[in-house]
Amino acid sequence: MDTEHRWVTTQVGRLCARVAEAAEGVVDLRPRPDPQLVRRRLADRLAFGVVPTAALGYAVLVADELVTNAYLHSGAPLRLRYSRHRAGLLIEVTDAAPHRAQTLAAIRDGVREPGTGLAVVSTAALDWDVHHNAVEKTVWALLRFR
Repeated sequence: MDTEHRWVTTQVGRLCARVAEAAEGVVDLRPRPDPQLVRRRLADRLAFGVVPTAALGYAVLVADELVTNAYLHSGAPLRLRYSRHRAGLLIEVTDAAPHRAQTLAAIRDGVREPGTGLAVVSTAALDWDVHHNAVEKTVWALLRFR
């Protein structure tokens, strides 16, 4: 295999990986990366191949609110996952504090606690909810993203 062919193969592989990251990805939150780094990484991945619009800003804002809540309230953030669907962009943040799920659900029902993070999520998202089991909880939001 000649050098030029190897270079082209490498570039095509990088492009394919970049396209895949734009469609779906996971950011590991266990090492507690700086929130600014998480925002930049998410914006970079979601903006690939599209003209940035207000939807990108809302997606980063919602992700930031969910990650911040996981850092502040759970003490055990695990991961941020995003995936594009026909209905929009699904953002999920999972942490290892399942006992907090009722408090978050109460906010959805109008019970206000300190902070406005989930109120922002509720306003910006098409829908959002909380799923939990015995060991973790996932707060998800579905956004229009076109």
